[in-house]
Amino acid sequence: MSPSDRSLYTKPFLLAAAANFLFFANLNGYTLLPLHIQQLGGREGQIGMIMAMYPVAAILCQLGIGPLVDRFGRKPFIVLGAGLVTAVSTAFLFSSELGWHFYLLRFLQGLAFAGFSTSNLTLLADLAPTSRRAEAVGVFGVSGLVTIALAPAIGEALVRTSGFRLLFAETLLLGAAALAVCLATEIPRPMAVESPQPLGAGFWRGFTPVLLASFQFGLANSVVFVFLPPFARYAGLPRVAPFYVVYTIMAVAVRFLGGRLADRLERRQVILPSLIGLSAGILLFSVLRSIWVLVLIAFINGTAHGFVFPAASALAFDRAPRGARGKALAMFNTAALAGAMAGAAGFGWLAELVGYRAGFVILGLALAVGSVVFWRKR
Repeated sequence: MSPSDRSLYTKPFLLAAAANFLFFANLNGYTLLPLHIQQLGGREGQIGMIMAMYPVAAILCQLGIGPLVDRFGRKPFIVLGAGLVTAVSTAFLFSSELGWHFYLLRFLQGLAFAGFSTSNLTLLADLAPTSRRAEAVGVFGVSGLVTIALAPAIGEALVRTSGFRLLFAETLLLGAAALAVCLATEIPRPMAVESPQPLGAGFWRGFTPVLLASFQFGLANSVVFVFLPPFARYAGLPRVAPFYVVYTIMAVAVRFLGGRLADRLERRQVILPSLIGLSAGILLFSVLRSIWVLVLIAFINGTAHGFVFPAASALAFDRAPRGARGKALAMFNTAALAGAMAGAAGFGWLAELVGYRAGFVILGLALAVGSVVFWRKR
């Protein structure tokens, strides 16, 4: 049977998706961490720096982990990531004061993400039939996407009921469950180790546009998910849960269509309009004053997310050579994390300097320029 004819829904695929759901349910519970930091006396700049420790750690570790995943296999790093988020959740559960340890814990979450996401994404590239790669990313990604809505919505209810300690206890249970699933996952031996291959000049020419799209995606998502909770309070909105619900519904709804569309069309024909959609959504934050505008932004950004990530990931799969797949996909993740770091660290200080609304205008225009650059790199 050829790689393009293999079944998509194998046991390793389903177990990897289950682990993905539990792992990101844990991490997305920390979408509300800026509110906890604010409650403990932290300001926007401090919120941004603490939250930025996550992408900083992931960037520092990502490129080193990629070759190790190629050499030692996928499972050790999946288990490492799940174990780390469980340990961090335990530490947050017993933490009651804002201090240097918040930076360390957020750093460890980034390290966990680097190990887990690179190994899991590489495993997905191994398991996905060649002709269904974008579809596989779309379907697999739903397991993580639904946590974007569920984790903050449930987290808000837990915080209102009993405070942040109950939220951290919930994330601890999710982390432990993710670790158990990862330990139970059996990865076929042929997929575990590959002969190392160098990355030449031809690879970089074809991979640079993929990295650019990934960076823009990470930048837009970081600013939205780090600064929406405090900005919503500033704008006088009582709740942010509707944003995450609508965002996730749209992202999940178009994942299946988006994945199949990117398999049938040229990947770039799906990526470019999606990058423009992300820019438009960020610009609309500058006029946010009602729940209806919040829902509109969620609709636009969720739809753009649903299309752009499967298409960009599939393009990365296409251009990642066997024997260097972990290394190439680690760079893809690193570009997204670099965008996330720039968004979390940079936008916090930008918001303090010019205000939230002007900051969203500047960022939206910067993303629009990035979309033009991506188009010109065809």
